[in-house]
Amino acid sequence: MAKRALVTGGTRGIGKEIVREFARAGFDVAFTGRTLREGEGREEDDAGNPTPLPGSLETTRAIVEAEGREALAIQLDLLVPSSVDAAIETIEQRWGRIDVLVNNAMYEQGRYTNAWIRDTPMAEWAAKIQANFLAPLAFVKAFLPGMIAARSGCILNLSTRHNYTKQAGPPGAGGAGVSYNCSKAALGKLADGIAAEHGRDGVLAFDLDPGPVWTERGERQHERIGYPREIFCPTPVPAKAALWLATDPEAARYNGQHFMAQEFVRQRGLFPDWETSLPMNRRWSPTAILDWRERSKKHD
Repeated sequence: MAKRALVTGGTRGIGKEIVREFARAGFDVAFTGRTLREGEGREEDDAGNPTPLPGSLETTRAIVEAEGREALAIQLDLLVPSSVDAAIETIEQRWGRIDVLVNNAMYEQGRYTNAWIRDTPMAEWAAKIQANFLAPLAFVKAFLPGMIAARSGCILNLSTRHNYTKQAGPPGAGGAGVSYNCSKAALGKLADGIAAEHGRDGVLAFDLDPGPVWTERGERQHERIGYPREIFCPTPVPAKAALWLATDPEAARYNGQHFMAQEFVRQRGLFPDWETSLPMNRRWSPTAILDWRERSKKHD
């Protein structure tokens, strides 16, 4: 039987590319998203107005099926706990358990992308905690027992380097919104906790920072946030890092670690068609493990 992966936020951007990578690797893939059909996708601009956004569950389904794999498309709104519960129930009824969980989906409201702490409503803080921490946690709690029972499984939580780097400036001038950073920082602590509790049960967990990525949202937000275009990487970069962590036997030795996708992919040569222009990618190690930093010199 083929291995099975669940990727949240699989209708566009990084999630869509992760779905593609896992399907190519022989996985059946379940994926979630709010947009059912092309043309229905919307996000908010800086003024709170809905703007079109490409990508859909139907399009991603076609990608998986083109690879000859089973696609399980699930409409989901991370902001609604009952929607998360329904998605979990659908997967459990259809497949029972999964081998890989990729918590990729996130929520970042357009009008509050650059909002300062004083200007961000409490409801927005709560929404980000729900979508970016509590919803992923619900998926972890649902599918972790099956991984423990099988003594095998991998959980990947997509994070951000804002968790461990100094804010480069206020929102809109080099820094991201603090409400978003706080919600992702909470998510960033899950992997090492899962590894500490269940590494002995054969469960792997990683915190994966994709870095700046040229997604549909990235294209629009790089000017809002104040990032230059040249530091963004293409979507296959974090997708190839995710597949390696979930499938390569060597990944087990780094269980619980935080991985920087761009640095890791460059040092491993996983995507030779891309050459980073982000300076930190040339001097940072992809994990905090000393022996990896020593070994990485051989790949430079």
